[in-house]
Parts: sequence; C-alpha cells; structure tokens
Amino acid sequence: MPDLSMSPVHASMRASRMRRRLVAAAAAVTLLGVASACDSAADANDTITQGGTLRVVLPALPDHLDPQKIAAAMDSNISRLISRTLTTYKAEPGTASSELVPDLATDLGRPSENNTVWEFKLREGVKWEDGSPVVCSQLKYGVERNFAKVFDSGLPYAELMLADNATPYEGPYSGKELDSVVCEDTQTIKFRLKQPAGDFNYTVALSIFAPTKQGADGSDKDAYDIRPLSSGPYRVEPRPKDATSFTLVRNEHWSSSLDSVRKAHPDKIVFVVDANDPAVTNALIQDQGADRNTIVLQTNVAPNFLQQVINDPKLSQRVAQGPSGSVRYFAINTEMVKSLDCRKALSFAFNKRKYRQAMGGSVIGDLATSMIPPNLAAHAKFDIYRTLSDSDGDEDEALKLLDKAKNEGKPCPDKLKVALPDNDTIARYVKTMVDAYIRIGIKVELNRLPAKPYWGLIADVGHGNHLVYAGWIPDWANGSAVIPPLFDGALVKPTGEQSGSNYSFLNDPEINKAIADAMAEDDLNRQYKLWGEIDNRLSDMAVTIPVLYPKSIRMYGSNVAGAYIHSQFGAPDLASLGLKDPSIPVDVTSSGS
Repeated sequence: MPDLSMSPVHASMRASRMRRRLVAAAAAVTLLGVASACDSAADANDTITQGGTLRVVLPALPDHLDPQKIAAAMDSNISRLISRTLTTYKAEPGTASSELVPDLATDLGRPSENNTVWEFKLREGVKWEDGSPVVCSQLKYGVERNFAKVFDSGLPYAELMLADNATPYEGPYSGKELDSVVCEDTQTIKFRLKQPAGDFNYTVALSIFAPTKQGADGSDKDAYDIRPLSSGPYRVEPRPKDATSFTLVRNEHWSSSLDSVRKAHPDKIVFVVDANDPAVTNALIQDQGADRNTIVLQTNVAPNFLQQVINDPKLSQRVAQGPSGSVRYFAINTEMVKSLDCRKALSFAFNKRKYRQAMGGSVIGDLATSMIPPNLAAHAKFDIYRTLSDSDGDEDEALKLLDKAKNEGKPCPDKLKVALPDNDTIARYVKTMVDAYIRIGIKVELNRLPAKPYWGLIADVGHGNHLVYAGWIPDWANGSAVIPPLFDGALVKPTGEQSGSNYSFLNDPEINKAIADAMAEDDLNRQYKLWGEIDNRLSDMAVTIPVLYPKSIRMYGSNVAGAYIHSQFGAPDLASLGLKDPSIPVDVTSSGS
C-alpha cells in the first residue's frame, strides 16, 4: 500500500510473513542503538489510564475513510478504529504484530476446493454505530463496491482475486450481485477465487474487504468518504469538507467483549494536520500543554533535531522506532520518458547519499537498490546503478547515456517536472534531485501537489509529470504484494481514470507475462526467485529509482503511552495508544501549530 512517510496472494505465504516479521523485530532491537520507550505492550499499557483525549499529528488529512477507497498505509491505520474486517493483526509490538487474528469472523476462515473457496462465520452481536447488527449481506455489499469505477482509488485485490461474473461485474449500483461472494445465511460468507490462495485470510484483513451497510453510503459518495458508518470502537464526528482536523469519539454500540484487538483507551482522538515537521518536533521536545498528549503518526523526527533526540536519554525514551518494511522511490512516467537510455541516465545521476543526508543520514534507513525490500524472502541482491559502491551517483555514465539517446534521435527532456506532496520537509529532500540533475544539464521543476488527494492525482496517466515521489509498504510478505500492484499493465487506465498504484504507467507485455507466470508458480521458493528476477528486470528497464528502505522514528509527548511501530503500517499502532493521565486537556492547537 502507498506509504506517504499497501495481484493475488499465493498459497503458503504465512511462513514467509513470519520470517519477515522476525527480521523486522530483530532490527528494531538495535535500531539507533537507543532504547525505545515501548519495547513491549505490557510495559506501555501498564501506565495507560482509560479516558482522555489523544492528539495525533498528520502531514495531511487521510485521502479516504470510506474503506473501499483506502489504499494508503496511514488511512488503513486510522480506518482500523472505525471499520472492522473479517480478520486483522494483533495490536502488539514486535513479532506479535505479524499474527493474524479473527475480527468480525469467529476464526481465521475455512478454505476448501484446493484453497479456491473460503468461508467465514461472523461473530454474533457486533453492531454499527446506529445500533443495527453487522450481517453477511453488508460484507458482500462492501466487497461488491470494489468493482464500481468510483472506487478505483482503492487496492485492486477484490477484482484481481475474486472470480468474476460471466458478464464482467461493474459494482452493485446497477442492482446486480457478484456471484463469487455468497451469503449462506446472515452470519456466513463464502468467497470463490480465480485461483488458489492459501493466505486469503490475510487479504480480507485489508480495509477494502470491510462491510458497508446498504444505503448508508447514499448518493453522496464524497460525504461518506469523510464520515463512514462505524463498526469499530470510534465514530467520526461531523466536520466541514474544508476542515483541517477531524475527531473520533466513542461508538456507544461497540463492545470490548466482542473485539480482542482494539484497546480503545482514549475517549476521544483528535487528528490535526501540521506539515511543519521542525515546528512539530520542537513542540514535542518542549513537551508543554496539548503536546504532552500528542503523537506524530506518519513523519519522522525532523532531520535538524534527529541527533539531539536520539542522543538525549530522556527524549529518546519518547520515540517509537523500528523498520518500516517499505521502500521510498521515484516512479518514472514511462509514457513521458520513453527512452530507456534517458531513464537509465536519470537513475545513474541520482545522488542517493545526499538525499539520505537531507533526511538525517544513515540512521534514517538503508540505501535502496530494488523495489522488493530486503526483509522479504523474495528480495534479490542486485545493484545495476552501483548505488552501494558510489552512492553519489555516476555523472559520467549519465552523460554518456544522454549523448547516446541524442545521437539516436531520442533526446531526453532538458526540463523535468517532478511531482511531490506539498510538504516543506519532503521538498527539502527532493531538492537534492534538482542539484544532481542540473549537473548533467537537466533542469527540474518541483510540482507540489495537494497532499490529501496526492495518491489519486499521481495515479492518473494524464497528470503531466515526468517523475513522482512515492513509497510502498507491502500488503503481505511476498513479491506478489509489490510487483503486481506497482507494475501490472492491466492496472493502467486512460486519462481521467486511476491506474491503481502503477505510477510508472508501465504496460510491458513481457513483464505482464512474467507476473502471470510468477503468480501461477506453486513452489513458494521458486516463486520468491521469480519475483526477484522480475525486480531485477524492472531495475534494468529503469522504470523507478528506488532510494531508501526507511526506518520509522516517531516522537510523542510525555503523557502518551502504548507507542510502538506496528509492522503492518510502519507507524505507531493507533489501536494501542492511550494516555497516562487522562485529565490533561487537549484542544486542536498546540505550541507548534
């Protein structure tokens, strides 16, 4: 899923997932060489007192709260408080956060017919915020909404995995149903898949598989996206469309006895937007007023404060840290930069060392050479652009490629337009790209797009940018959660529609076939190898510039407890947070705003 700071899952991935989480947990123990304040849930939760108002700082409002529209990791983290799914992940740190548990379902599902059919039994007594019960038909309706064009912004797994009708299904608004999702009764749902998927129960943990009550979404889909009906411990308070904050309050019809995951410690959670990372970090260092109840969800400690925070024994105790499990990269628009030599020149010229230095140095993450992160078994070791031997880039090689392209009648653009979210901190990182490319005679115009709709804007092939700033955190622990959603040509749509997360707009027949072959491979070890080989081929095609495998370093106030980096979100787990003293008041503003 997109990581601003998630094709079918194949059989037998659970072992790989656990290996990934174990690696992540081991790395988290040594990260930065300082102790985390919340290395165990027990330590964190011992200090939590029920009640009070938690304040959460975001770089931008979530793109979506409607579960069927959600793709970004931040939105998924928030959505888990208001939209329950058949399964979900434990709200515990370390390896435990990789463990799948029943949520709306009573168990982890019952596969049959060679893992092509999955059945789940719903938990009795779960209610919506209006007091009505959550039943099978609402889960079916939620899944069916994924097939309507209005939900193109969401993750593609329902369309990719579920068997389609004889006539291609286009969503429930025409009055038709999807034949592959069946309600046996009000509490039993059955899914029929296109091909075997041994870990489909991980897929239904995604927000896009959450229920939606028929009629609740109404005719105004934008309004429902701001305030969806809640089945979780919190409901969304009404807010104007132009608001820069929103608040979650308790859903009176939620029962803790029917939810083993969400702790729901605070009475209220206020989300505020503040993209001034240095000011937010400084306010948390000062730790006054509302900042004592504040946590930064999606952005790291500002680079200019990083060394101070990690080297101060007291401040470092107020940092949740761990590997994000993601990759930060720039997607090259293959519709606008068609020349392979030109794309390779851009890859060779990129100065990854200076980019990482602007972010805070080596402590912030490892330099990337691939799109599949190294904590996945499908990761392959290759370094086509010699990042690890010369992280400053190779200007001479880039200039040779530019000359070659020009001599062959395919000159590279002498001016590039690069899209990024409208955020001063991100702009400072990307400025290093401007400096690197000017050295090879290419000017760069930074196009700062509105942060809230950013992912949707860069998913439209007509957006007019040569490169786009992006990040990806796998939805599960295999290359199938990286390569297909980012590079499958079937996702590329015409101008005016969204091409999922294929921000390079790559539609290469050979890559498409290689993806299909990897998905059809039954031997998991062989499948890992195939994903790594495709990753290598994509690197040679220079359709992206992987920059960093980032680490999460998130600061919080002295009254916040229960903070740790959840392996599924690469960020603090909202379901576990609470306050030590709930009597400390919070308003929307703080000393840093």
